[in-house]
Amino acid sequence: MTSRDFVKGTQDHATDRQTARISAGPLLMMLRRHRIPCSIDSLSPNGWTARLGDPSNGLYSQQGYFRTLDAAAEWLLEEAERRGLVAVNGG
Repeated sequence: MTSRDFVKGTQDHATDRQTARISAGPLLMMLRRHRIPCSIDSLSPNGWTARLGDPSNGLYSQQGYFRTLDAAAEWLLEEAERRGLVAVNGG
C-alpha cells in the first residue's frame, strides 16, 4: 500500500526537530481500515504505548515510554513499514 501521507515531515524551525510524517488519528484509521490491529494509549504514567498486531494471532509488537503521542505514532508507522504492512512514497 502506498500513501502520500507518509512523506517525511517538515523541519520545525522553533525546535529544529523533524515533525511527524502523519498524526496518530489518521495513522490508526488507515491501519484499521486495512484490518491491521493497532492501538496507542496513555494508560501508564510513564507515557504513551503503541501496539501493532494481535498477540494471539501472529506477529505482535509493543513499545512504551513515548513522551509524546507523535513519537508513538512515528514508531507505529516505522514498525508497520518494517513489516511491509505499509509502503512509503517519497520518504
